[in-house]
Amino acid sequence: MVDEAQDLHPAQWRVLRAAVPPGADDLFITGDPHQRIYDSRVSLAALGISVAGRSSRLRINYRSTEEILTWSTRVLVGSSVGDLGGEGEDSLTGYRSLLHGRRPAAQGYPSAQAEIGALVERVREWLGQGVGPSEIAICARFNTTLSGVQDELSSAGIPSVRVRDQPGAEVDGVRLATMHAMKGLEFRCVAIVGVTSRAVPFAKEVTPPEVDQVQHDNDLLRERCLLFVASTRAREALHVSWSGAPSPFLSFAVH
Repeated sequence: MVDEAQDLHPAQWRVLRAAVPPGADDLFITGDPHQRIYDSRVSLAALGISVAGRSSRLRINYRSTEEILTWSTRVLVGSSVGDLGGEGEDSLTGYRSLLHGRRPAAQGYPSAQAEIGALVERVREWLGQGVGPSEIAICARFNTTLSGVQDELSSAGIPSVRVRDQPGAEVDGVRLATMHAMKGLEFRCVAIVGVTSRAVPFAKEVTPPEVDQVQHDNDLLRERCLLFVASTRAREALHVSWSGAPSPFLSFAVH
């Protein structure tokens, strides 16, 4: 059984193919190409793994509310996402949730300090609604941003813990994680901070178009997917914020 298949490297697929003799029911693979946050596009057919006519698309989301799902998918609007087989395109058409709740909040602030101050108040609000500290996550593109958030939470008397340091459920405190570290996790409430034009997309992770236009487009898609993944970690409430110029991926949310 293979999960998170969209992020496996071709070498890893070759190991799996070599470990399991080809057969009618040799591999069970699950994955979502819209959550591809690493540059690991492959053609499964070229690697000896046949999925043509043997796949099915799951369209019901059991984690996030319809409101969060609708908001998050708009981050990917206009992008072409390749399917897991590497032979065609995948689509979110018909993708839906059976749950409903509040619409995500997206807000810009004049300074990073003002943004973090508003974030602390939002966390207080969630805690006041009976949400446990460990059911809340705050994520950002960079660890430096999280350090500032952790300092402010500490000053406000709100316990927090870095996912990379103490991921166990037994540790009480608001979870802090980078966008990449949010992969595979879920929380009742999620706040994404620092979603600026300088952070998402992060220029150092994007190939200049004059160097390679195809890779440039792939890199931008990967950056969009990263924000999509972070947003869909929220089950009930999503708060997205930035200071200064917002990410161009949030053009639909900027008023």
